[in-house]
Amino acid sequence: MSSLEKEVTKYMITADTLSTEAIESVKNLVQITSEGSVQDNLLRLIQCLGEYLTNEDEFIRAKVSVLVDFYCERLTDKTCVQNLLEGLTALTTYSSFTDKNALFVSKRVAQNVQIQQFPQGTRYLAYKIYNNLIDRHVNALKTINNEFVYGFTQILDGEKDPRNLLIAFQIMKQIVDRFDISAHVEDIFEVTFCYFPITFKPPPDDPYGITANDLKIGLRECISSSPHFAKFALPLILEKLSSTSGSAKKDSMETLAACAPVYGSTSLLPYIDEIFNNLKLEVFHAVDAPLEDTAIKAIHAVVGALSITNISTSEEDPLEKSIQPLVEECATNLKDPDMKDSKQTGRILRAAASASDHACHYIVNIIIPLVLKQYRETSVTTLKKANVDIMIDLLEASKALYGTSGEAEKDGDFVSPLMQYKDRLFAIFQSSLTASNEYNLLRLSGLTGLKLMIISRDFLEANEIGIAVQSINSILLDEQDDELRSAALEALNITSYVNSKYINEITLPSLIDRLPDTTVVAHTKIYLRNLYAIKVLAPVTTVYKQAMPLLIKKFSAVCEKDTNSSYALAIARCILSILLTKSDEKHDDISEGIDSIVSYFISKAVEASLSTNYNLILNYDIMETLALIIITVFSKLNSSAQKAYLDKTYKLFVEGQLSEFDILSSTQEFKPLDPSSSPLRSEQQKETCQLFAAIVCSLRKEVALPISNLKDYLNKMVTLVLNTDNDIQATCASRIIGSLINKWKDNSALTEYVKTTTMALEDIITQQAPNSKNALEVYLWIAKALVLRTHVLGYELTNKVIQWCGDNIMGSQAPQGFSILIGDDELALNKNTFATTSILYKQRFFAFCLPKLVERFRSAEDDIKPNYLIALSYVLRNVPKQILLNELPPLLAIMEASDVVAPQIRTILPPLLALLEDTVDNPIRVRVAALTCLAELPTSIAKDILVPHAKYVIKQLRIPLDDKKRIVRKEAVDCRSKWYTVIN
Repeated sequence: MSSLEKEVTKYMITADTLSTEAIESVKNLVQITSEGSVQDNLLRLIQCLGEYLTNEDEFIRAKVSVLVDFYCERLTDKTCVQNLLEGLTALTTYSSFTDKNALFVSKRVAQNVQIQQFPQGTRYLAYKIYNNLIDRHVNALKTINNEFVYGFTQILDGEKDPRNLLIAFQIMKQIVDRFDISAHVEDIFEVTFCYFPITFKPPPDDPYGITANDLKIGLRECISSSPHFAKFALPLILEKLSSTSGSAKKDSMETLAACAPVYGSTSLLPYIDEIFNNLKLEVFHAVDAPLEDTAIKAIHAVVGALSITNISTSEEDPLEKSIQPLVEECATNLKDPDMKDSKQTGRILRAAASASDHACHYIVNIIIPLVLKQYRETSVTTLKKANVDIMIDLLEASKALYGTSGEAEKDGDFVSPLMQYKDRLFAIFQSSLTASNEYNLLRLSGLTGLKLMIISRDFLEANEIGIAVQSINSILLDEQDDELRSAALEALNITSYVNSKYINEITLPSLIDRLPDTTVVAHTKIYLRNLYAIKVLAPVTTVYKQAMPLLIKKFSAVCEKDTNSSYALAIARCILSILLTKSDEKHDDISEGIDSIVSYFISKAVEASLSTNYNLILNYDIMETLALIIITVFSKLNSSAQKAYLDKTYKLFVEGQLSEFDILSSTQEFKPLDPSSSPLRSEQQKETCQLFAAIVCSLRKEVALPISNLKDYLNKMVTLVLNTDNDIQATCASRIIGSLINKWKDNSALTEYVKTTTMALEDIITQQAPNSKNALEVYLWIAKALVLRTHVLGYELTNKVIQWCGDNIMGSQAPQGFSILIGDDELALNKNTFATTSILYKQRFFAFCLPKLVERFRSAEDDIKPNYLIALSYVLRNVPKQILLNELPPLLAIMEASDVVAPQIRTILPPLLALLEDTVDNPIRVRVAALTCLAELPTSIAKDILVPHAKYVIKQLRIPLDDKKRIVRKEAVDCRSKWYTVIN
């Protein structure tokens, strides 16, 4: 135990702080602390006192005050100030630090420390102390209110470091909010407003991450924290508004918007004309859009503040008197023959009208009669549109102020002043939209007006909404112009969220009726357009319940009557897209489709497979889409529901029990998992394997198959793969095997099974048996299942596949197997199907494979090298882009082997071009390295090989030519010039 620790302990155990022993210990502590490095000794003293500072014994904790007093008395020693403040910062956080201590510290710091004479770090500690004191002892500090407030203004005065200002502004905001500052308003204002406007620019590679915006917000919160500042701030803010600096103007307007509701109408009225003159100037003559937007927000805030007034006067209303010049100027602008400033005028009117009910009534009753009259009297379509747009601006203001359909009612029993003009506005919007001889911009405005009326709360009656939806519907269904049709769909989509009644009664039936039963009588573009509209509208819950049965019914009719699978596939993909959208939006009604969607599709597919009449539902692409639909719905079931449905499905597909899905009994057995070759009807049954695989592959980990032994079942599936000559059956069974192995919880049993099974498969593959192709497929799925878990066997199996690439046993099948090993599969072994996946498994796989593939490429014979290049292309395509950066140099060396690269150029280009996008996955160095690789190709490979790809590559190079980083743009220019030589 050191002498310092001894004296601390000796002092703490004394019964009386005035005893000879206690006084002697304190003297000894002072002496020990003063010897050698005072700073180090003070820190050691705090450490020694740690356990006592948090002790619950009142007597021991009281002695901490002695330490506080000791630290405060030493503050006059400039050499120790930083260490003393560090100690006080720590002390102020302890529960034993009392209100009395807080008062003493605040006084001594203000009296004894000339803070601005010390370095940034020391000053920051002082601010931390003040922050801690306010957080924990504000009531005590209020007893010395004036002294405390004045003391902090003196500490802040002259501060320049942004790190300190950030915390100082926060403290000042707390002081204004929690203390009586009436006697110090000018002092506080002077030490804070002197920083306005903030002109700080962080240095390059700023380690502190403090931005100019952080400081602006902090200062703005101070300036807008009290109405006491109004008389000082407003003249200065207006002065800054006339600045030529765009940044200063923007800061001034944002500060004005923040201050207006705090300062109130009484403070604003003396300056109101100057305020509006400055703000409208920025709207009409803004240098850029952000300045104009900021001015609009400021107008809204100021009008809102003026609307809250307690001024009683026999003269005209203060709000109306204040905004009258502004509104009259807007009206004058609208009367201009060309209405050239109508857009900016509309923005001002919208901002002001949306600020309060009072302002809205005043503005609407002046402006709406004017624009209605002008619309009626003009025949010029551009002027018609300008007037309609003003109506729309005021409708937007009304919607913002009085709410939208479906929202909770806002405070107050207010009614929009536009209600009295509703019929005329509705007629104008309706006629503008439906007049096919009018130009599109006016029609678009009419559409926008109707949309706003529909979604505004309590604005239209039910029958009026129906009429509006019918008008918009006709545009969606019959209009040829893409922009109008797109706007109509967007309007109906918004409507569906607030009032789906007429979407279900009018829009959906119309869209479904326009879908033909066969492609013989339909144009592809038309039915795709209608399906897209359904896809956009249907995810809304109330629309979904109506749309899905209609879509499924149409899908079945098309599958039975049509001969071209593309239309039925488009409907299936529309259904899938709707479900995926709902899944992304976390809807909780997807699982309800287990019977109406999943069971229906399974039943229809099985019935078709047993029928002598071919049904499009058995088309491979359609079946794959239905499998994805099943996964999307089935994966939303909980474990018990999944188990019940799995048992039912197992009985159908494995045991052939058609009654499980209410399928009419057939003279033919249903055996989709039978590998034997058989007539056409049995081949049709095998198509349905995809649906069974979708169920099994998307099981939750805790859901088990209704089997007695997993190894035996896996062996049956492996036997199926090896004996079938049906590719669909083989792939589905391989997916099932991979999924079950991936989710197998017993690692020792897993390891034993995989070793035995893969050894047998390897023999089949190396002997090039007739079923070696199928053996390789199941081998790859087993390897993939293990790679996802980063299981050691997964890498052993991958190593074997790399070896087969060199042996050329399976031709190109082994290298192409890397698409299975590392590629993302939608139907199995992914996040949505509850696969067991280790973090960074792709990165680990890449690190394992790359050096082996590169090394073997370099040493391989020329006829073997393409195999490694194919494998590499699949690996590169499927790993996170950021990990490619350090590995591109060796890959670039491979590209110089032009005789090998040339035949694979079609495979190499897509993953390289994908690296040019400026995304999180493609940092600047990756983009530059990819361009370097691309630039190497024209110099290394014969032009006749590159010519078919050159135009596409040059087109894709537009992306990096617009990159934010100069170095990327430079590399892109060099790369493009080399590719131009190919076509020239």
